[in-house]
Amino acid sequence: MSTPYPGPGPGGPGPGDPGEDPGATPPQSRGLAVTLLVLLIAVVLGLAGWLAWYLLGNGAEHGDFEAAPECEIGETEALDELVPGYGSEIEETVGSVQDTFGSGWQCRWATPEGSGESVPAAATLVLVAAPVEGGEDTAADTLRSTADGNDAQPVDGLGDEALKWVEDGAFEVGCVAVRVSNLYVESCYTAATDYDATGSVDGDVAAEDAEILARAVVEQLPAPDETD
Repeated sequence: MSTPYPGPGPGGPGPGDPGEDPGATPPQSRGLAVTLLVLLIAVVLGLAGWLAWYLLGNGAEHGDFEAAPECEIGETEALDELVPGYGSEIEETVGSVQDTFGSGWQCRWATPEGSGESVPAAATLVLVAAPVEGGEDTAADTLRSTADGNDAQPVDGLGDEALKWVEDGAFEVGCVAVRVSNLYVESCYTAATDYDATGSVDGDVAAEDAEILARAVVEQLPAPDETD
């Protein structure tokens, strides 16, 4: 005679009673899985937000200059010395918001005609601020394209990059172009060798003087946080 099945222990299900599936995940494990999933989603969303900020904001190149300074910035002590008694001959805007190269000012100063007080001399200045976004590359392209074909030489310690060259002609003209962030600065200079202006100073000398003028302008540029 077989011994009767004693049955489950107190509170336990019988052989045919419905009970928990032995293969089911315990409630504690399910809670941990949900917690980990929530944390993973939060990390992914945070990473996506940071990536969007980097690409749209920090990752995009932004120039320091919303607009180019006006011609007044070129009226330095260096201009007083190199163009004695100068008068302003040109002060005009160049470019517009529609132009990809940007917008700014072109300026020219010269000794008064027929004054006889000093040897004739003249200086020009171009200031162009490229659009803020991507402006550094645009200003760099302007610098290279302007100097192209003039056997330009690099100038150390001036802006972010600078080139110097001589333009031949009846009067030799020395020029220096500088890039400061998204701002393009071009300074040119020439002077006569006598009061009758029968000839010009050597182009290399004029280029050295143009560099002096350019450095004086760059020193006057506002700090980046003052251009906002």
